[in-house]
Amino acid sequence: MTWYFAPRMLSAVIAIAILIVLTRVLGPADFGRYNLTLLLGNLIFSFTFHWLAIAIGRFHHSKEFEGRTIASVLGTSVALAFLLLIVASLVPLILPGSWIDSLFFASIYCISHAMHELGTACLRQYNEGPKYAGVTLLRHLLGVALAVVFVVNGGGYQSALIGMSLGAALPGAYALIIALRRSGIQLPSIPALKAYLLFGFPVAVVSSTATFFAMSTQSLLAIFAGMEFAGYFAAAQSLASRTLRLPMDTLSRVVGPSVFEELEVRGTASSDAMLERYFSFLMLIAVPIVVALVCAADVFANLMFEPAFASQTEGYLRVLALASLVFGLQGAYLSFSFSRSKKTGLQLGITICSLVAHVFLSFVFIYLIGATGASLAFLVSGVLGFIAYYHFGRKIDPITIPVFEVVKALVGAAAFAPFCLWAGALNDVFAQFGIMTLGAVVMFAVMVTIRQTAAVSVVRKVTLRFGSSGFSS
Repeated sequence: MTWYFAPRMLSAVIAIAILIVLTRVLGPADFGRYNLTLLLGNLIFSFTFHWLAIAIGRFHHSKEFEGRTIASVLGTSVALAFLLLIVASLVPLILPGSWIDSLFFASIYCISHAMHELGTACLRQYNEGPKYAGVTLLRHLLGVALAVVFVVNGGGYQSALIGMSLGAALPGAYALIIALRRSGIQLPSIPALKAYLLFGFPVAVVSSTATFFAMSTQSLLAIFAGMEFAGYFAAAQSLASRTLRLPMDTLSRVVGPSVFEELEVRGTASSDAMLERYFSFLMLIAVPIVVALVCAADVFANLMFEPAFASQTEGYLRVLALASLVFGLQGAYLSFSFSRSKKTGLQLGITICSLVAHVFLSFVFIYLIGATGASLAFLVSGVLGFIAYYHFGRKIDPITIPVFEVVKALVGAAAFAPFCLWAGALNDVFAQFGIMTLGAVVMFAVMVTIRQTAAVSVVRKVTLRFGSSGFSS
C-alpha cells in the first residue's frame, strides 16, 4: 500500500512546488490562462480516456472478462488517441481563434495525461509498487523542469503546458510498455466495451466534478473580474486541492481496488469493514491539513507566493479549504455507495444537477459580492452536493459515516487549532512551522489517547516495524 500512496503524496508536494514556480514565472494573468487550459484538458480526458482507467480498477478481477480487461482497454485507448489527435488538428483549420488554440494544447495535454493515468492504473493492478512510485514521481519532476526551461527561453503559458505534457507522457509511455508486455493489446468485444462504458463513464464524469466546478468558477471570474482574479483564485484552489483533496482522492484510488475485491470475493460486510477503517485514515490525513489552511492561511500564502499575490489568495484559501474537505468526503467516501452498487448513472445525474446549481450560485455570488463570492459559492455547492450524495446513497447501498471517528477527529482538530493560530501571529518562518509541527505532534498524541482507529494503527505498525528491526539486530 505504501508504494501506491506515498508517491502520490510526494507528487502532491512537488505539485505545490510547481505552483510556486509557475505563479512567479507566468504572473497572475498567464497563470490563469494556463490553469484554464489545463482544466479544459482534464475535462476532455473525463469524456475520452478516464472511464477506461476506471474500468481497469473495477473489472481487472472480474471473472466475466477473463483477465483481458487491460488488453482491451489499451486497444480502445489507442483508437481514441488517434481520433482526438485528428480532431484537434482539423478544428483549428475550420474555426480559427485564440480559444481554438487553447483547445489544441488542451488536447495534447489530455493524451499525455491519459498515457500516465492508464499506465499507472496498470502498474497498480500488476502490483508493481516501485515502478509505480518512479513513474508517479517522475511526472512532476520532469514536467516542471521542462516547463520552466521553455518559459524562461521565451515561451508563454502554452510552452508551460507542453512541458507538463511531456512530463506526463514520457514516464506514462514506460508504464504502458510494461503493460503491453504483460497483457498484450486487443480491441474489446461489444459487451465488454458496453460494460466499461456504462460503469466507467458516469464515474469518470463524476470524479471530475472538481474540474467542472473549478473551470466554471474561474471562467466567470475571468469574465466579471478579469483574468488576474481568475489566476489568484486558481492558485488558492490549486493549493487547497493539492494539499487536501489530492491526498483524499489518492487514498480512495489506492483503497478502491481492495474494497471492490473484498466485495467480489468475501461480500458486503467485509467491504463495509474496510470502508469504515478507511474513513478513519481519511480523517487522520484531512483534519490537520484543513485546520492548518483555515487557521494559518496567511502563513502558507506568504510562504508560497509573492506578497501582492499572497494578499489576494489568502482570503480564498480559508473558505476553499473547508469546501475541499466537503468535496473530498463526497468523492472519496460517499461515492462508494454508487460504485459498489453499479448505480453510477444516478451518481452522474446528481453531479449534473450539482454542477448546474454551482454555476448558478457562482454567477449570483460573483455578481453580487465580487471575486470573494467565488469561494463562498464553492462551499455552499459542496454542502448541497454532500447532502445529495448521502441521501441518495443511503437508498441504494448504505455506507455509514462513523460518528465516533468524526468526533475523535474534531477533538484532534481542537487540539491542533491553537498552535496554528499561534503560528499565524509570528513572523519568523522557522518559528511558524516549528509551532505547527509541535501542534501536529500534540494532535496525534491526543488522537492516539482517545483511540482514533487510524492513529492507533499507525502506532502499532511503527512499533512492530521497530520491534522487528531491533529483534533482527
